[in-house]
Amino acid sequence: MNRRIKYSLVLSLMLILFSLVNFSRTIEAATNNNRILLVYDSRNDVKNDKKNIDALQRSLTSMDLRVKTVPQADYKKGTLNKEYLGVITMINWRQVGLINRNFISDRDKFSGIKLHIGENLTQTEINQLGIKVQKVYQQQFILKEDSNREQLPFSQSITVVTQQADGARQIGTLSTQQKDQRSYPFGYINGKQGYLPFFTNKGLSLIVETQMIAQLFDRVGKFRPLLTITNVTPYTNLRTLDELSKFCYKMEIPFAISTTSVSENTEMKAFDRFTAVLRNIENRGGIIFLQTPEVSSGVDTAGQLLNQKFLTYIVSLARQQVFPVGISSAGFWNQDKILRNNSLKYADHWLLMQDGTKVTYINQDNDAQIAKQSFFAMPAASLNDVKKSDSTTFTIPTALTINMPYSQKELEHVENEIKNLHLSWYNPVEDGFSSEINTETTSLKYDHGDYSVNGKLEDIQNTNLDLNKQFSDGKSNSLFKNYFKVQGNILAVFFVIIMIILLIFIFIGQKVYWNRFKR
Repeated sequence: MNRRIKYSLVLSLMLILFSLVNFSRTIEAATNNNRILLVYDSRNDVKNDKKNIDALQRSLTSMDLRVKTVPQADYKKGTLNKEYLGVITMINWRQVGLINRNFISDRDKFSGIKLHIGENLTQTEINQLGIKVQKVYQQQFILKEDSNREQLPFSQSITVVTQQADGARQIGTLSTQQKDQRSYPFGYINGKQGYLPFFTNKGLSLIVETQMIAQLFDRVGKFRPLLTITNVTPYTNLRTLDELSKFCYKMEIPFAISTTSVSENTEMKAFDRFTAVLRNIENRGGIIFLQTPEVSSGVDTAGQLLNQKFLTYIVSLARQQVFPVGISSAGFWNQDKILRNNSLKYADHWLLMQDGTKVTYINQDNDAQIAKQSFFAMPAASLNDVKKSDSTTFTIPTALTINMPYSQKELEHVENEIKNLHLSWYNPVEDGFSSEINTETTSLKYDHGDYSVNGKLEDIQNTNLDLNKQFSDGKSNSLFKNYFKVQGNILAVFFVIIMIILLIFIFIGQKVYWNRFKR
């Protein structure tokens, strides 16, 4: 009997220990299943290739991967460990290359997913990829993917794969332009190992690059693009914006806009006119992303002013029945703890756009977070040379952006540009778009075309299209309608009379003068 009790106790303890081990492994798997370490050699400000790093960061965020970015100079031994799903080595400036021995040693030992972008492959990487490589000098390649072709810029040197491992996958093809045309894999995947000869931030190259990375990290999706009008502000030509939204509505093209707002003077008629046009956009099936404001360097180190300003944006717009469905910002906002926590964190849908020329950090941590869904923004014009059809889809959630037109001529150009894209667009209503923006006082929800505020369904009021009549300042215009015209006529008559009188006096004076000589 005692033996049975002892045996039962031992068995129970073993089961408990086994459960604890499994639980810890489950927790570990849950915490590292989307964490990526990105290590790059240099930003290469000389050629402005920091945009390539920005594009890579944003594309990974759109794949729901949490990216920790570290320049090689800041890498410390042991940083790359089993907490990460994978590691990306990015050679952004071949003249610099990777020289941090601690990182190279940790990477060689790492058993997760590995991607090398650019030149300077080590022999260990070549062996793990199972390939043979060759450095090709002074060539201008053509990138081919399915029926698409893109002529690449001239390159001084590029490392190409000349022999693949059995069972490896190839994404895209690089072809020379010589008579004896040679072809090499562009994106290459062998198990957990991947290689891209370069990374650029536009065109067919960017599309193929994201396809390859998504396959390597098992994040392949199928998304129709979201048409997005950017650079909208309260000072935009509102009539042009209204005409553009009307055009999209008549063409049955779903669309979004990215707009800034103001935190002061929201009681003025100008703000009423602005929000009236935004309500028209909502009623025509468009959705609105609220764009983050400009960052003032050294003024708001804790982010309190930014937080207050952003909350004012949301509340003042909601009072006018304008309900943003997400937040739009430049990519660097997700690389800064203060900026991220005082803007992006309020929304579960983001629209991440390319960094501009001015990038101002408050507390840069390079620890990008993820949302329920992040749209990767790229200019629609960058796809001009890519074959498109109504069946074209993207691997990651993608927003094709077009700048807001400011004149009738620009509006006509934009309308023609949209027509010529020949794409089937992402439809927030039909495709089940559901989003939330939550602050301490306000909860905005969008679900299949319906808006609700703090749990109450909102019926957005229609806006009179004649904006000038609807939003006049209440002053009578009839009294002064022809004032300046009449005033001009009176002055003209007055000067004519004066001239006639002067001529009469001149005539009389001249007559008197000649009479003196006659005497």
